[in-house]
Amino acid sequence: MNASVLQEKLLTALVGTGRIVTPRPQLPVMQYVLLEATAEGLWCTTTSMEVTERRFVAAKIEKEGAICVSSRLFTELILSFPQGPVRLAAREGALEIQCAGYRATLPSAPATEFPPVPKKNKKGEVALPKDELLKALGLVLFAAATDDGRPILTGVSVRRDGDHLVFAATDGYRLSLKRLRTDLKTDVSHIIPGRALAEVVKVGEGEKEEETIGFSAADAGQLVFTVGDTEVFTRPLDGDYPNVEKIIPTVHTTRLLLDRGTILRAVKSAAIVARDNANIVRFHIDGQALTVSANTPAVGENQVEVETKVDGEGGDIAFNSRFLLEFLTNITEDELLFEMTGSLNPGAFKPVRQTADDSYLHIIMPVRVQA
Repeated sequence: MNASVLQEKLLTALVGTGRIVTPRPQLPVMQYVLLEATAEGLWCTTTSMEVTERRFVAAKIEKEGAICVSSRLFTELILSFPQGPVRLAAREGALEIQCAGYRATLPSAPATEFPPVPKKNKKGEVALPKDELLKALGLVLFAAATDDGRPILTGVSVRRDGDHLVFAATDGYRLSLKRLRTDLKTDVSHIIPGRALAEVVKVGEGEKEEETIGFSAADAGQLVFTVGDTEVFTRPLDGDYPNVEKIIPTVHTTRLLLDRGTILRAVKSAAIVARDNANIVRFHIDGQALTVSANTPAVGENQVEVETKVDGEGGDIAFNSRFLLEFLTNITEDELLFEMTGSLNPGAFKPVRQTADDSYLHIIMPVRVQA
């Protein structure tokens, strides 16, 4: 393999693919970046086994070939180089790197040690509006589980329901549900790893000029998201996703109109005291007033009066402040509705301004506390 590529272009690709390289990989191959020089240019590929990311870089190819090197070391070296052409040359068991007066050599591994890279099935690829997809993912991803105690909950359920794409994520304590109108006619029903979708969001945010994200099947039972010159592959999770419709409240006895910024500040303040008491924050509704409070005997107590409009009964309910804060920092709408029925049933949050074609619901299970 012999290639010449601009330092700034190569660095962008390496930083992007390097995000999924784990600091302490279970397998040696997971610390590599696969460099493939083809007639079209240079491909940089990394894998965490759950997610594989492949980025194309325009390059002058003098000799085709492929080689594996340490992703971290190669990225650090390219970062240290000045802007300009970087020459890459594969030698026996090594990669020689030159840029201006800089010269370096890294030990290499054969490309055959890298797992087979899936091939995208271009037939059947659909284009999804990038901004709408990224917003939908941003509203649900934080609710997915991050531990592997129940692996299915680390994924996001994505399915087509008539004229809508429905995104759902839950960790058993909260649920985010986003419905988005779509022109998609293909049946879609997948549970996609949250870590893969989080990477799709990062790639999409970095590709400012792209208006769509391609979505299609790949070989080996994988799915692929394409953003510009980047492909993100992942394998859907196997198993049955919980029937989230069952936990969505259909009635409520209390409804509050909340200003997002105001309630966010109140919860942040109460959370300071709640840190040493299982992060428990209480809502007390009386008349047209909402009090957000926390009480930790060894630390102190905190109460914040929040202006609101109340429809229905008063009452009390408690939540984990971390769940409240993650929801309130991810949603962007200023006016929210909060609905509840007693202290033991889930609390539901939704934007005031939404339609059936573009709706969002976030549910948090309450914390049982002594009166």
